[in-house]
Amino acid sequence: LVSANGRSDEAGPAAADTTPERPPSSAGAPAAQAPAPPPPPSPTARAPEPGAPTASPSSPSSPAAPAAPSSPSLPAGFRTYTSPEGFSLALPQGWEPVRTRRAPDAAYRVFFGADDDPRSLALTYSERLDRDPVAVWRDDVQPGLARVSGFERIGDIGATTYQGYRAADMEWLSAGDGVRLRTFGRGFLVGGGRGYSLRWTAPADDWDDAANRRALDVLLRTLRVPRS
Repeated sequence: LVSANGRSDEAGPAAADTTPERPPSSAGAPAAQAPAPPPPPSPTARAPEPGAPTASPSSPSSPAAPAAPSSPSLPAGFRTYTSPEGFSLALPQGWEPVRTRRAPDAAYRVFFGADDDPRSLALTYSERLDRDPVAVWRDDVQPGLARVSGFERIGDIGATTYQGYRAADMEWLSAGDGVRLRTFGRGFLVGGGRGYSLRWTAPADDWDDAANRRALDVLLRTLRVPRS
C-alpha cells in the first residue's frame, strides 16, 4: 500500500492510495462485508509501495487456519479466481478485476467489483515492509486515511495470525458519493519484507447483513498467496 506521503500504505496491510475505492459504474461499487464468522487479521508495511491492510470486521478476532490448505469447498454463488500474479480467492458470482495499480518496486493493488454491487475489494502486495503489522497500519496507513472524507477508525488495531502468518486488522468508516462506508482491512507478512493485505468495503448500513458477512468470511477462508 502506498500512503499519501509516498510510504507503503497497503503493503503490510497496504495499498496504493488511501481513498475508499469504488469500481466504476461498469465494474461494481465499493465492496461490502461478508459472512458471519469473524475473520483473522493481517499485517502492514512501512516502505514506499502500493498495497493495503486491516481491522477485523464486525468483530473478527479468531486467528485464521494454518497455512494455506488446498482448495476449500465453495458455497453457492461464489467462484474461484486465480490472478496473473499468482494469488487466488473466491469471489461472488459476477465479480471481476476492475483495475490494477503497480509500482516500480513490484508492489501492486488489484481492485474487484461488479455492476450494480455497492461493495468492493482491494488486494495489495508490497515489499520492504515493517516487521510489525500493527505498526504498519498505525504509522504508515492511518495517517493517509485520516485525510479521507469522514474517516473514523473503529476500535483498536488488532494483532493476530492469519494462515500461520503475523497479521493485523484495522476497521474504519469513511464517506463516498454521499454514502457512509465501512471498511475491514487485514494485512499479513509472508517473510522477507513482503506482505499482502485486503480491504473489504461496503455501505455501513448493510455491514451486518448476512450476505455481506458471508462474503467476507468466504474471502478470508479462500485467499491463497504464492509461497516462495
